[in-house]
Amino acid sequence: MVLHGRLVYAWLPLLVILLQAFHGSFAKGSCSKNNGGCGKNALCSENRKTSAIKCTCKTGYTNTGSAVHVVCKDSCTIKNGGCGPHAACSHHAKTNAVQCTKKAGHTNTGTVSVS
Repeated sequence: MVLHGRLVYAWLPLLVILLQAFHGSFAKGSCSKNNGGCGKNALCSENRKTSAIKCTCKTGYTNTGSAVHVVCKDSCTIKNGGCGPHAACSHHAKTNAVQCTKKAGHTNTGTVSVS
């Protein structure tokens, strides 16, 4: 009986891990740990049904990776943030949205978007 009791105690930690995995307790709150594996410039969200993690770039950043491997880079470093060649790309102080400012000696012929 002593040997049987020791075997039960030896398997108990493994049983607990398997039960936790089965009930999904490892997946819950996974965005709270290491941002769910998303980069520092990405937002992490979790599907409540499947516990799948989704990384989405924050405002002012563009995904240069794929839907599965999200890599968020500063939008201003990618094709000047969509600003024309005669404009400087920067970020709004509060929202971090891309802002295009005309360079000296040039006239704005486009539209202005206020965020």
